[in-house]
Amino acid sequence: MELRNILTFLKIAELQSFTKAAIALGYNQSTVTVQIKQLESELGIMLFDRIGKNIQLTQKGSEFFEYANEIAEISEKAKKIAVKPSQPKGSLRVGMIESLAMSVFPEILYKFHNLYPQVETVVKADATFPLFEMLNHNELDMLFIFDKKYYNQEWVSSFAKEDDVVFVTSSSNPIAKTKNISMNDILKQPFMLTEKGVCYRAPFEEYLSTIEKSISPFLEIGNTETIIYFLKKGMGVSLLPYYTVKRSIEKGELSAIDIKDFRIKMYIQILRHRNKWATPQMQALERLIIAELN
Repeated sequence: MELRNILTFLKIAELQSFTKAAIALGYNQSTVTVQIKQLESELGIMLFDRIGKNIQLTQKGSEFFEYANEIAEISEKAKKIAVKPSQPKGSLRVGMIESLAMSVFPEILYKFHNLYPQVETVVKADATFPLFEMLNHNELDMLFIFDKKYYNQEWVSSFAKEDDVVFVTSSSNPIAKTKNISMNDILKQPFMLTEKGVCYRAPFEEYLSTIEKSISPFLEIGNTETIIYFLKKGMGVSLLPYYTVKRSIEKGELSAIDIKDFRIKMYIQILRHRNKWATPQMQALERLIIAELN
């Protein structure tokens, strides 16, 4: 049963005229006639008595009129659900990698909460693969990750921004002022690295294997903020996403090291499952992230 046929029926009943109803609805009169015939065929009843130019509801038409009004009212209520509210509310489950959760996201979350205090935000920090598993099982609404660029029919990407992975050290380290450093020279430095399996460490180790080199860091830790703290204290070198050290470099506390013939580029991305409806709170957070990172 077509909603538009029901709405046409209600308009005819209101105006008591097929012609006036057609004008009010912007239809041809023949269209209105066809719609009513379809509705009568589906219901198996006559809805109107057509005697000359007079149009009146039949007894069954009057009974159906009450149901038609209820259907139209429910339809309007349903439409209001889809209208973007001025103040999003409800829950929001966001998955992200640890480095984003510790560096970029706190400021975004602070602004988001001030703008949308009725949204209950749950943040899950983990490695990329477990996050995708949670997304695919509807345990998360959206992902905020840093990795290779993902293309998959199962996921919708609303944002992707290229960003470097850089070798970084204290600005007081003499190597910070050296240009075009070779990989052999950088490997002589004491290293702190994130744990194995982290997206940006893997291509570094793959590159080392092609030149038959390896690395033994004096510290492996999942928390990038701890590594940054030790770097500022003058403890060695690390390989980190640029966004995690951007402010420290701008303040002159840390320096990106100029490495010869080596570069890793990855992407900050926002993703959701293609079957996941983008709720107002999801859209609001996406807009805020994009505004902050562009």
